[in-house]
Amino acid sequence: MYGTSVSQARIEAAIRGAAKRAAQDDAVLVVALLGHGITPGQNPTLYLMAGDSHADEIGSAVNVSELLTQAVETPGLPGVIAIVDTCHAGGATPDLRSLDAGVRGGAARLSLLMGVGATQAAYGLAFSRGFVEVLEEGVGGGGEFLYPAAVLDAVRDAVPGQDVRLVEFDGAQFGGRPWLARNARHRIRAGDVVGPIANEELQLALDPLGCSALLQTPVTGVQELERLRLMLCDHSSGSAEELAWALRVVDGVLDGLRTVELLTTSWPGSRPTSERLRRALWSAAGRAAGRLPESSGGELLRDAVEFLRLRVPRVHETPTTPLALFVAALAAEDALDAGERKLAAWAHAVGAEVELSDAFEALRERGSKARLRLVVSLHAAVADEWPEVLEVWLLDRGEVHAHKDFTCMPEQGGVEQRLATVLRWASVQARSLGARLQRVEIAASAALLLRWHPEETDFGERLGVAYDVVLRWSERLCPPDHLWWINERARKKLEAMSSCATGSAPVDWLGEHEAEVNELRKLLGNDTYGRAIAVARRPPRFEQVMEVLLAYAPIVLWPYADSCAPEQFRTALDRFWHLLPAEFCEAYRRSWAQRALSEPDGREQLAKWRTVWHDTEWLDFCDWFEQFTIEEENSV
Repeated sequence: MYGTSVSQARIEAAIRGAAKRAAQDDAVLVVALLGHGITPGQNPTLYLMAGDSHADEIGSAVNVSELLTQAVETPGLPGVIAIVDTCHAGGATPDLRSLDAGVRGGAARLSLLMGVGATQAAYGLAFSRGFVEVLEEGVGGGGEFLYPAAVLDAVRDAVPGQDVRLVEFDGAQFGGRPWLARNARHRIRAGDVVGPIANEELQLALDPLGCSALLQTPVTGVQELERLRLMLCDHSSGSAEELAWALRVVDGVLDGLRTVELLTTSWPGSRPTSERLRRALWSAAGRAAGRLPESSGGELLRDAVEFLRLRVPRVHETPTTPLALFVAALAAEDALDAGERKLAAWAHAVGAEVELSDAFEALRERGSKARLRLVVSLHAAVADEWPEVLEVWLLDRGEVHAHKDFTCMPEQGGVEQRLATVLRWASVQARSLGARLQRVEIAASAALLLRWHPEETDFGERLGVAYDVVLRWSERLCPPDHLWWINERARKKLEAMSSCATGSAPVDWLGEHEAEVNELRKLLGNDTYGRAIAVARRPPRFEQVMEVLLAYAPIVLWPYADSCAPEQFRTALDRFWHLLPAEFCEAYRRSWAQRALSEPDGREQLAKWRTVWHDTEWLDFCDWFEQFTIEEENSV
């Protein structure tokens, strides 16, 4: 926006709105403020003059530091990068100490590039012109992304004499450092199979030995890297410890190259896709999942193996354990086992024979736990009250093994008392199959889901202590005519969420002013929210809001109480998304046992929130149930 028609109100509304949209898209907000700035009297605060501003009326101008503070405090916003080119631009710096006491508790990121200091004048938009020149031409040796500090140095070179300033605040514990632009000079050479992670680790390891010049020749395969290893032993001048560290890094890069070769040239299953790679990466990364690479295609494969081999923290594990988990996850999708010839050859080459066997065993154990699912439906309830009948199914690998109806008193106590009988029946059925029941799925109306916590049902021990309890919306079992489309739409959204390239949780946040039912229905109908939906604050008439949300979103999350912190929960979602919804159950268990107080790890934030979760397994069951109901009606 530019020109005399741009008012103070338009500028402020535009930046607030942009911050909100960026937060919804999990995107960094980049904002540039160029023009005429003033600092009144002895006050160093910068005010940007708008089309309707008057120099003698400060209230008519834009308080830049205040506006940037509001943007940074936007819930869910990964970061703000601001460029200010005005006279006295240095006066745009917010009170950084106040961010720690703000609504996000300091869990925010800000990079502020300013053309001059608070007492200096700026001329001819020299800073902005130099800034654009740097972005267009790129920075030599700057890597794939340009970060604010690198841009600052380049602008100083491009515009000599310009007293450029940079102020940064980084209080976020998770998520990647915000970058300003892709580097126009960065080119990925087709023959260079070593990516940025390996290059950085090699550089750090070789510098102390005086051998960084050995990296000038691109590494195009395993043989070149093996030669590098021999040259390193011959030419190094550092200590034995430094040499040992460098050799460990080279061995790690070699393991990565051998893994890339396996998956691109000799993989015995179907060719891995970007979506499959991301699923396996989530599975193997564990607690480091919040820092996953954001590349795609061939770069994703290269970056994934480098990340897993060189960057994932390992506690009581060998260096190749994450790689073995990654390969095993891909192999399991192709029904391959650890004894397959090419997999065994790879494991021998990287020294991960035992790790690969352990990874397959872990997958088998996980599959055994997920084999049986007990579905308990309260869909027989009338007018959102408690039902007189619980309809129950035991599913074995997704197929109905047993089905039974259980009568109960139409009240919470009656339903919970009958649940104990249902679990006893299901346990007997499970033993006959030689398997163990781990998951219990409770389907109920929106009203009951909001006020009932079935995992807290006590029959000697809490239901959620012995089982993973997942909440479902019973309306999806056999949707009414006006909602016939909801399950197919949910499938499409789940597919889009699973192919999301970012390492962040695929969640859209619903603000308080968007929770009015009619407006919300319009936004959802236009597909404004295309992913899971998290409600930042419990809105008025929450039951009606929930009815609308559950029809349009496959996954809905909301706080126990308004005191729950959305920003901290967002961080936990990024970290544990690949383990959800089961990890909510683990979080509740830790909370009941009060382990969260002594061992905080992010799960304590999950324990403060609720979710209704509809995955493809549930949608498959809904399709079967709808067909089963139709056949029963026809037979009658």
